[in-house]
Amino acid sequence: MKELALTLGGVQINPPSGVPAGGLSYLQIVLNNALTIFIIAGIFLVLIFIVWAGISWITSGGDKNKLAAARARATWAIIGLIIILLAFFIINTLSFFFKVSLLNFP
Repeated sequence: MKELALTLGGVQINPPSGVPAGGLSYLQIVLNNALTIFIIAGIFLVLIFIVWAGISWITSGGDKNKLAAARARATWAIIGLIIILLAFFIINTLSFFFKVSLLNFP
């Protein structure tokens, strides 16, 4: 913590208790929380798009353009889900190799 210490006139000024001092452990906590939020939000959005595509498919009424749009929406939602799962796998693989826990789900 010497690198982050504030000095005034050669005297080190210590922060009050309870103030986060930063450092790599704090960065790990921030990354862990951010990645967890992004993955959960992404999966939630994918589910919304799949439901939206299903409703569009049901209400298409035989119109080929509406049916094609609903099929495309469902396809892109599934591709998005695959990308999210691949990102999860890559993050876990990098965490294993660098021995840093970036995803700790409670």
